Amino acid sequence: MNFSLRLRALREAKGLKQNQMPELVGTTARIYGSWERGETPILLEDAFRCAQVLGCTPNDLCGWPPGLNDGAADNLDPEEGELLYCYRQSTEKRRSKILETAHDQAELSQNQAAAPEIEGLEADQVRSA
Repeated sequence: MNFSLRLRALREAKGLKQNQMPELVGTTARIYGSWERGETPILLEDAFRCAQVLGCTPNDLCGWPPGLNDGAADNLDPEEGELLYCYRQSTEKRRSKILETAHDQAELSQNQAAAPEIEGLEADQVRSA
């Protein structure tokens, strides 16, 4: 993944000089310069301070498009969060299996809700899903 902070572009858009940023952010000129050039990784706390100084969000620093992730993880219960974590830790092949299983279970659940009076083995399979 090609990743670089947008520190310079956002700093220039704010009308600030590079030599002003270290004092505003609370670091040294050498460290700030290395962040801006992409030579040194930036800690989250430092990125947050830079974002505050620049009047933007840490997502803006990273070039994350507005609205792309809005609400994506809001209100997840623990099981949903665990499922999402497991999915993200899986290989592409395993992810497709997870999705296939989720689709099957959702379909069985919808069938059960639509026809709760079904009897026999099929109904037991739906109930156990």
